[in-house]
Amino acid sequence: MKGSRHSLVTLRIFLAAARTLNFSRCADKLNITQSAVSKHIGALESRLGVALFKRLPNGLRLTHAGAIYHERVSAALRLLDEADALVAHPMSRVALNIAVSPSFAHSCLIPTLSEFFALHPGVRVNIRPRLLYGRDQVERFDAEIQLHTGHVAGMSAEYLCGHEMTLVAAPQLLARCPIRMIEDLNQVPLLRRAQRGYSWDEWRAEIAPLWPGPSAGEAPEYEGFSVLLPAVMHGLGAAIVPMVLVREQLRAGTLVRPLGEVVESRYGYYLMRPRPNVGGAYVDAFCEWLTQRAGQMNREIRELVS
Repeated sequence: MKGSRHSLVTLRIFLAAARTLNFSRCADKLNITQSAVSKHIGALESRLGVALFKRLPNGLRLTHAGAIYHERVSAALRLLDEADALVAHPMSRVALNIAVSPSFAHSCLIPTLSEFFALHPGVRVNIRPRLLYGRDQVERFDAEIQLHTGHVAGMSAEYLCGHEMTLVAAPQLLARCPIRMIEDLNQVPLLRRAQRGYSWDEWRAEIAPLWPGPSAGEAPEYEGFSVLLPAVMHGLGAAIVPMVLVREQLRAGTLVRPLGEVVESRYGYYLMRPRPNVGGAYVDAFCEWLTQRAGQMNREIRELVS
């Protein structure tokens, strides 16, 4: 099969099978027969001398070799498709697939994304709200913006922003339950983020190590900042949040830092890129712009705490 005109066809069939993990569904999506799918995959495995799929009673699973092959082939075909589009259709728009923590997308990325488009009008950015873990592992992105500590196997990680965390509450809540000292928190509903990072324990370890803080059973939990922040904004309670997500609200006075403190968290928002890096010039341009935007956001935070 090496060098044949069917090589790219076979590779695209492999990618479709890896996405569906089912030869029958793959055949339906590609409008070919299941037998054709099986023959292409079998020929590919024979040429490589290794199994790419483990055949199971209820479908398929990528083998270790299949997962590695999928990662590299996905990147290679994406570059080929971009090259075809640029040469055959010079005015066509290049698409970048970016996985973004939902709260960062809402508060930090989307409000300023028009700046990137003004600099690069020929690029389309597909924003996919994804967390780093608990998702379909066959998905591949050109870059990711994730809340993390910065050490991820198989990816580079560049810190953007988010280490600064603080206690925030809405003015209407503080009008009912003023917070002037740590003990006042005992009279206020304290909201907890259910995911990792920015915990009450991490905050109180620096601010009030003798204060017991809210117990896990007492504090209402919100799955992520995308739902926790609206709850705080509507006066349902106080919470610990990264300042980068609420800098606009703090400037406008719709959220308040009643104790005026800043605590450095182990977590932050990181720009992550797969290794090896095969994204190309457009991904590089997006990452460069994002890094500059993060610098501006960090300057805004310093102004808030100065």
